[in-house]
Parts: sequence; C-alpha cells; structure tokens
Amino acid sequence: MLSGMRIIYDQDGEIVLSFMPSDGSPRKEITKLEHIDLKYDEIDLNIYYIEKVDPETKKPVIKRIRPELTPEEKMKELEDQILLLANENTGGIL
Repeated sequence: MLSGMRIIYDQDGEIVLSFMPSDGSPRKEITKLEHIDLKYDEIDLNIYYIEKVDPETKKPVIKRIRPELTPEEKMKELEDQILLLANENTGGIL
C-alpha cells in the first residue's frame, strides 16, 4: 500500500507538521509521540544536527555536520585558504 500524507497534530487538533514521502513507501506505525523543548541557541545548528532523541534520557543525540578533520585534511584546508588569500591580495586569477 502506498503511503499518502501524514499529519501530526496536538491535543487540540491543531496541525503541528504534515508531510508526504517522496516515493510513497510505507511507514512504520507510530504508537506514541512525545516532545522535548530546547532553549534558544542551546545547540549550534551551524555545527551540529539533531540525529534523534534518546527516549530514555529525553536528551537530543547530536552529530557534527562535518566530522572532525584528520591532521592531513586540516593542513590541506589551511593551505587552500592561504592560496586563496594570497590570490586575493595579489589580484591573481586562481
């Protein structure tokens, strides 16, 4: 059976979220919904994303958007930044 729209609503029937799967694939049945509230700017969403919420601790499980770079990757990134800066300062065409 193809899945259509899913609507999530609050205790008063007001829609909180609605979405449709792009491929119509079936979804698992939801038997319980909960929520957590985070303080404004509690998580820097430019660096991290919330992967899920731990149902036991009710804390968000966060992951870095970009994983930590290896020393070699850090060196390459710094070299690239130096080259771009030198190019800007000399008016070159990198």
